[in-house]
Amino acid sequence: MTLFKGGIFPRLVAIFPFLFPLYLIRGETFGIPVTLPEVVLAFMALYCVIREEFWHDSWLLKHKKDILIWPVILFVLTALIGATVAPNVSYFADGTEFLGRIKALGILKGWIFMPVAYFFMARYYFKEKPSLVALSLRALTLGGVVLSLCALYQVWTGNYMTVDMRASGPFESANYLALYLGPLVVFSVLAFLNTKSNWDRVLLAVSCVLCSLALYFTDSFASWIAVLVTLFVAFGFYLRKKSLGVRVTVFLGIVLVGAALFVSQIGTEKFAQFLEFSDRSSSSVRLQVYDVAWNLIKQNPIFGVGLGQFEQAYSANAVAILGKEPFELVMIHPHNIFFALWLNMGLLGLFSFLWLLWVCLAWLFENDKKERRIAAFMLLAIVIHGFFDTPIFKNDLAFEFWLLLAMLI
Repeated sequence: MTLFKGGIFPRLVAIFPFLFPLYLIRGETFGIPVTLPEVVLAFMALYCVIREEFWHDSWLLKHKKDILIWPVILFVLTALIGATVAPNVSYFADGTEFLGRIKALGILKGWIFMPVAYFFMARYYFKEKPSLVALSLRALTLGGVVLSLCALYQVWTGNYMTVDMRASGPFESANYLALYLGPLVVFSVLAFLNTKSNWDRVLLAVSCVLCSLALYFTDSFASWIAVLVTLFVAFGFYLRKKSLGVRVTVFLGIVLVGAALFVSQIGTEKFAQFLEFSDRSSSSVRLQVYDVAWNLIKQNPIFGVGLGQFEQAYSANAVAILGKEPFELVMIHPHNIFFALWLNMGLLGLFSFLWLLWVCLAWLFENDKKERRIAAFMLLAIVIHGFFDTPIFKNDLAFEFWLLLAMLI
C-alpha cells in the first residue's frame, strides 16, 4: 500500500474539511498559537514528507511545469510582502499600541500558509482519484450541518451569542456563519439535482434544509443575495437545453423564494436599517468603510497597508478621511474582498486573486454536471458575497476557499 496510489491516507485528506470550523479549539506549541486543524494538517504533511513516495511521486515533481500553479505562488509571495510591509508597532487613534507584525505573521500562518499547504496536498489526490472530490465536499457540508444545528439550537432556545440576536452558531458574528454556509447551500441544491442515488438525495436534502434554515436566521442579506444569484446563474447554465417552460418555471421559483425572503423582512429592524443611510445602520456603516478603504488604497496603491493592518489604519485615518467620527470606531475588515486583498497584499495580491478566479471560474462553462463544476458555482457564491463582506480572511473561510481551488486548478 503506497501513500499516493491508494490506502486510507487520501481519504483522510478528503474528509479533513469536516475539521475546518474546529479552528476555534486553540492552544500553543513552543509559544506559537495553533488551532486543531493546523495541528492535524501538520501531522498529515509530516507523514507525506517522511514517505519515500513523496519525493519520487509528489505534486512538485509531477506538476512543476503546470502554469496553473503560478497564480498560487504569486498569491503566497504577495502575502509575504504584505507581512513585510506591516509595521512592527503602530497605534490606534486613541494611542493604544498595535503589534502589527505579530498580527501579520499570525495571519500569514493561519490564513495563508496552512490553507495553501492543504491545497497542494488535496490537489494531488483529487487529480489522482477524482472521486475524492465528492467525498471532500460532503465532509465539508457535514461540518456545515453541525454548525447549522448549533445555530438552530440558538434560535430554539433564544440563547444567542450575538448582541443583535442573530444565529451565529459557535462564531462571534452571524456574518461568519453566513459566509461559511452560503456555498454549502449552493452545493446541496446542485448536488441534489445531479445525483442519481436516492440515499444521497435524502442526505443532501436534509443538509440543504438545515443549512438553508440556519442561513435564514443569520439575517445576512448579502448571503441570501449571493446564494440566489448563484443558483439563478447555475440554472441558466444547466437548463440551456431544456424547454422554455421548464426554464421559466425554475427561474420563477427562484424569484418567488427571493420575494418571500424580502416579504419576511418587511417591518423588521434589520430591514429598516438596510434602507437607512443617514443614520447608523449596516448600509451606512459599509458606505463609510468603503470610503475609508478606497482612500487608504489611493494613499498606498502598490503595497497596501500591510497584512492584517486595516483595523489600525481604519482607526487612525477614518476621522480625517470622513471629516467626522465614523459610525463604527472599530472595523477589522473593509467588508469587500477586493478592497481587503488590495489593502492586505497590495496590487499584485489582488491581481493573483483575479488570476485564480479566471482559472477556476472557467469551470462554469464546462459541460460537466459533476462536483468540480458545482465547486465552481460555490466559488462564485463566495465572490458575489465578497462584494459586501470579507470571505477567505478567516481560518475556516480560507480553508474552504483553498479546498475549492484544489478541485478546480
